[in-house]
Amino acid sequence: MRLLMSRKRHRLRCRRRIRDRGPVALVAKRKSLRCQQDDNYHVDRGISCPDLPEDILRHIHAKMTLRDAARATCASHAFRHNWICRPNLTFSLGTLGLNRNASRDVITRDLISKIDLIMQNHSGIGVKTLDIDLYSCDNIDFAYLDSWLRIAVTPGIEELILTLPLPSIVFENALPIISVYNFPCSLLSNGSGNSIQYLNLCYCTLRPTAGLGCLRSLTRLHMSCTRITGDELWCLLSNSPALVCLKLLHCEEIISLKIPSLLQRLRFLEVAYCDRLQVVESNAPNLTTFYFAGFLGQISLGGSLQLKTLRMICFRQTNIVCYARQNLLSIAPNVETLTISSLNEMVNTPMLSSKFLHLKLLQISLVGMAFSRAYDYLSLVSFVDASPCLENFVLAVSSFILPS
Repeated sequence: MRLLMSRKRHRLRCRRRIRDRGPVALVAKRKSLRCQQDDNYHVDRGISCPDLPEDILRHIHAKMTLRDAARATCASHAFRHNWICRPNLTFSLGTLGLNRNASRDVITRDLISKIDLIMQNHSGIGVKTLDIDLYSCDNIDFAYLDSWLRIAVTPGIEELILTLPLPSIVFENALPIISVYNFPCSLLSNGSGNSIQYLNLCYCTLRPTAGLGCLRSLTRLHMSCTRITGDELWCLLSNSPALVCLKLLHCEEIISLKIPSLLQRLRFLEVAYCDRLQVVESNAPNLTTFYFAGFLGQISLGGSLQLKTLRMICFRQTNIVCYARQNLLSIAPNVETLTISSLNEMVNTPMLSSKFLHLKLLQISLVGMAFSRAYDYLSLVSFVDASPCLENFVLAVSSFILPS
């Protein structure tokens, strides 16, 4: 009881003192309590952010988006050194926060200036990913690209993605010349090619030679609207023994595509709209997925026993279903998923004795003009009859009317 009375008297004396000294004393007391709490909080948390080990700070900085990383660099001395060693460099209108609605001249000027400022201040050490998207630009000085690639493409780089604008027409001696960036293959010959795992080139020229060197880590190769011949591609593939995925889109200089047997790990092959392509010959023994779109010529997959998924889109040809029924067993005897899209058939699908013993999913899409020559769709029963393990069959038929 005495103890309680003593505590009560103590609290009353404290209140009188604060009242006599005024509100200033009360505010000071509250600030003092907050400071004590903050101190205790920092003690509980241990070290503050600037005192973190450099490798942890570098990891945090690398995980930020490009814009956030730049802001952190301006606000913190701890991040400033990490900025010049940033491993992931992704440049586009979005990552740099540029106005998409501006004119192409303004976009080109701003994008080039910002990328160049960042690259010129980068040490070139530790770059893992370089992704440059210049599709929205016009009339680029290719000297900038050469400079940026020389800085970033060094031993240790793993991903290189380069998307350029549509080729432009320039005039030399009053003659029009299509201006296309010539990718410097020499950059891949100094040891940098040994670490690249993903190479994606769009709207440029690639001319590999025998001195390219081994791209021993390359697992994914994507080329879209890239100028490269069949022989040059063979040279590139012959130096990429670890390749798993190959995509070729709108590569119009390729007439004959040949894939060497040393690509033991190749699983996925896509060839789409290479207009001059006449021959596809693959000797990769473990190919499991093949996508083809365009004009169907001669196809040989070496009778791959591993091929499970096959898709063919041939909207400039008829009788593809008939072709598939007659030839696919020699191309892919163990196919499990088959997708065929083409113009409306002119020849009925024949009944044959050969069987698709592993086919489980069959999708056929036919497109043609309305009131065109009749096709006996019931002849497709030939596919059903030849597929004892078939689980799903999808038939889509559509037509269009030409404008008068």
